[in-house]
Amino acid sequence: MESRRSKIVRVSSRGTSAPEEGFSPRALQIMLECGLLELAGTSDVHAAWMRYFSPRDTIGFKVNCLGGRSMCTHPALAEAAAKSLGSAGIAPHQIIAWDRHTRELERCGFSVNPGQGGAYRCFGTDQKGAGYEEELTAQGSVGSLFSTLLTRHCTSVINMPILKDHGLCGLTCALKNIFGALHNPNKYHDDHCDPYIADANAVPFVREKLRLVVCDALQVQYKGGPSYHRKWVADLGSLLLAEDPVALDTVCAGLLNKIRRENGLPPIVEDGELPAYIRTAADSDHKLGRCRPEEIELVEKIVDLEG
Repeated sequence: MESRRSKIVRVSSRGTSAPEEGFSPRALQIMLECGLLELAGTSDVHAAWMRYFSPRDTIGFKVNCLGGRSMCTHPALAEAAAKSLGSAGIAPHQIIAWDRHTRELERCGFSVNPGQGGAYRCFGTDQKGAGYEEELTAQGSVGSLFSTLLTRHCTSVINMPILKDHGLCGLTCALKNIFGALHNPNKYHDDHCDPYIADANAVPFVREKLRLVVCDALQVQYKGGPSYHRKWVADLGSLLLAEDPVALDTVCAGLLNKIRRENGLPPIVEDGELPAYIRTAADSDHKLGRCRPEEIELVEKIVDLEG
């Protein structure tokens, strides 16, 4: 990695719709492009996208649908990203929004589209023509069959996690979202998911293909996760963008702890430190990113959607 600090851009807004009314793709596109331009260090949307992708890429959106319609990556965010990529010359058939199961995507409000016509493609690993690899990929403590949507169908991926607390590992966000590409994630929740999450992200093709993180923190599950519990949801109204998933998860851990503190709850990890798997992901063996505060630059942007 370069010696510079890892930049995390948090974009919040004035004038977003109330959560119960939904978030419009147009509003989210404005927020997304604001963060993207800041992260890429340019004033041109086309140039910003081309920093991470090429016109020949098939770009996967690895969304998260485990929590159901009330706690998933917002379909409007995927639509916003697809429209913005379209303005940079990426055709709809070059985009695949995906997760484990097609029925989960549909349940969360995504428009399932396994074909190449019309809107961007959207389907799960269980869709005919997809599935899991037949050969095991081994990395450290992990031995799994990976989704062919990651290994074969997509040449690059935008990681689109949601921000939730997790009863077993403290936090589920960018790094843990890769579990949705494994056939056996249930095997990797012992010892607070450490070192399993770090090892899964250290697989060479995972490192290579996950180019960008766009974290959906519009609504945050700050207690009771990863399941949905409305009484413990904070309407944060933010997107967070990063190239470094470790730094992003570090910042998100701080956000979760702040929300929990404001609601009279203890930190997500008893000693107040980062979840162990985040520290492991940053260690000298994995080198997946940075987690020390002095190595992270957080830039806050406010977008006025009423003006």
